[in-house]
Amino acid sequence: MRDEPTPTPRPEWPEFLCTLEPIRPAMPEDPTPEEGDAVAAHFAYYESLLASGTLILAGRTLEAPHRGVFAFRAQDRGDAERIVANDPAVARGIMRAALQPFRVALAESG
Repeated sequence: MRDEPTPTPRPEWPEFLCTLEPIRPAMPEDPTPEEGDAVAAHFAYYESLLASGTLILAGRTLEAPHRGVFAFRAQDRGDAERIVANDPAVARGIMRAALQPFRVALAESG
């Protein structure tokens, strides 16, 4: 997991977008016990990112093809890659991730 703690995110830090795809397409509807455990840890990880101010938004599609998406702030690309790699679903090989720089242009307030 993470070698060194990330400082508290700042609004001026760059934003990144990560898309997630289950390795096994049927996983969202019919998870194995191992996949269910990884997804529960994945959700808890995102709750911690939200609490720390790192996470901007997260969600998933509700029908196939299943995709997850999360936008977040990181110090730099290396830090963003560490955040994604530390996602339990990615680390356990349940989901594959694609990372890109991102900029929120419009957002719902409050």
